[in-house]
Amino acid sequence: MRNSERGQALPLALLVLAAGALMIAPFLGHASSNLIGSRTYAEAITEQYSCDAGVEWALWRLKENPVLTTNTNYHTSSLQPLPGGINGPSFPITEIRYVKSTGGGTATITPEWQDGQGWHNYPVGEVVPGTLTVVIDNITSSQDVQIRLKNSPAPPQHFQGDGPYIATFEIDYSGSCTIQVKLPKKYGPMGPGPITITITYPTAGGGTGATETIIPQWLTGADWVYYPFRATDKGSVMVVVECDAPIIRIKLFGSSYPMGTYSAPGGTYFVPVEAARPGQPDQQIMVQTRTYYKGHEVPYYGPGTITIAYPIASYDIRAQQGERTITVRAAASYLATRVISWQIE
Repeated sequence: MRNSERGQALPLALLVLAAGALMIAPFLGHASSNLIGSRTYAEAITEQYSCDAGVEWALWRLKENPVLTTNTNYHTSSLQPLPGGINGPSFPITEIRYVKSTGGGTATITPEWQDGQGWHNYPVGEVVPGTLTVVIDNITSSQDVQIRLKNSPAPPQHFQGDGPYIATFEIDYSGSCTIQVKLPKKYGPMGPGPITITITYPTAGGGTGATETIIPQWLTGADWVYYPFRATDKGSVMVVVECDAPIIRIKLFGSSYPMGTYSAPGGTYFVPVEAARPGQPDQQIMVQTRTYYKGHEVPYYGPGTITIAYPIASYDIRAQQGERTITVRAAASYLATRVISWQIE
């Protein structure tokens, strides 16, 4: 290198050094931020997984005992003993409270149609899994009256004779739904007043769950036969009778609640908890099956089953670990425990 070229590389070296100095600080800051962010994310995920474990613990306890508590305030005592720890930290703070049943939402409609013009739609409120009941009153028809749940694979339910007509539908989802009613084409009002439709639909805190199936005593053709059922104060009781009798009658012993009349292959009878005298141990369902002989009713002899479905209880579960909280609404019965909603904060 000639003397005249000495020092020419220095400015370039200084420029590279300056550029590196300018770049290294943001790079180190970015790397530090990523490291901190990774730690924060890992902590958040760990906290969320811990909360998940707390919720699952509470759901497991409800599966073991669906009437775990009637305390409407958040508490932990019903979930004791809790595990000692999970994912390193201590077990999350997990609480539960009973959600008192509201009996579901109810809408009563006096439809404008009273002469039967095909299928008519009746939207209902937001539903959760449970039993939806439709009662059509002030109605008499010698022809087929149909009730169905729109967009459901379940077939329409058919009625005729003196009302009220009571149809029930099992809801296995959360959201909105629509009831459809169809009268015969030549139907004219024959009841004591305008036709009314009452729809009782399951909301959070109400519904139908546990069931027990009975082999009826009326296989021998007895008249009214009595079937006791467990006391309940959490919703409604549904009675399903399945047999080939031409006439099936169901009613609640000692109550003025209307009797249900059905024909083969059976019928579903809905008993509100108010009619069923909540908490009374001597509640009984009465079932009668009849057939015709020479134009007269006689006892029906034949096989069949009676299924009594009991209401579910709803609970709120809350699990907290660090900055993370998960809140769950669950519905529990002796058959299953369903999660209705899940919220992470």
